[in-house]
Amino acid sequence: MNKLRVISVCISMSAWLLLIFPSASFATMIDFDDIEGSYVDITSYYSDLGVTLNAIENPFPLYDAYPSQDTLPTIYGGVTTWIENFPSAISAPQVAVAAGTSETGEAGEGGILISFDFDVISVSLVGNDMGFGTSDDESVTLTAYDALGNKIGQVYSNTNLEGSYDQTPATISIPGIRYVAFNYTDSQYGFYAIDNLEFTIPEPTTVLLFSLGGLLLIKKW
Repeated sequence: MNKLRVISVCISMSAWLLLIFPSASFATMIDFDDIEGSYVDITSYYSDLGVTLNAIENPFPLYDAYPSQDTLPTIYGGVTTWIENFPSAISAPQVAVAAGTSETGEAGEGGILISFDFDVISVSLVGNDMGFGTSDDESVTLTAYDALGNKIGQVYSNTNLEGSYDQTPATISIPGIRYVAFNYTDSQYGFYAIDNLEFTIPEPTTVLLFSLGGLLLIKKW
């Protein structure tokens, strides 16, 4: 069998493997609990993980899905931690909130733009009502943007975690996510936070290993 034939076989088998085996993936969780104290700037704290957090505008009261724009929202400031032992933190003690600016209002009154240094295929988080009453039942909108800043998808969630009126989980799964905007609606007060931010990165599969093995075989010949 000549080298050209080996290359052809490697390519064909790699294509079959792509159909047979799903791509592997790697999930990373940020619960913000590795930080002590409130009002700690965490805008670039997780940059070693390839994640940056920024404050964006989120006027209220608004209802139903957030009217997200088709391109990246304007960044107005950073993101900070919030009070330890916050009652609606799904993993106490810390949650993350938009820092207060003239455009977003006080801390917690803005949305949050989550930026990645690479493409991800899924982003999940839990929105936390920062109020203590049950008179409103907030909703979460996640809007995904690609590397060029164009909107590629949106998810609206108004379902609370079981036994809770103030924890709203949301997940968006689309290939090629580079940014996700977190916004809330159906709120009378506009104080909102995020907890348990999880993102998933696709990893090379057996296909890559097989292809590399084939190339090594060719080189050896």
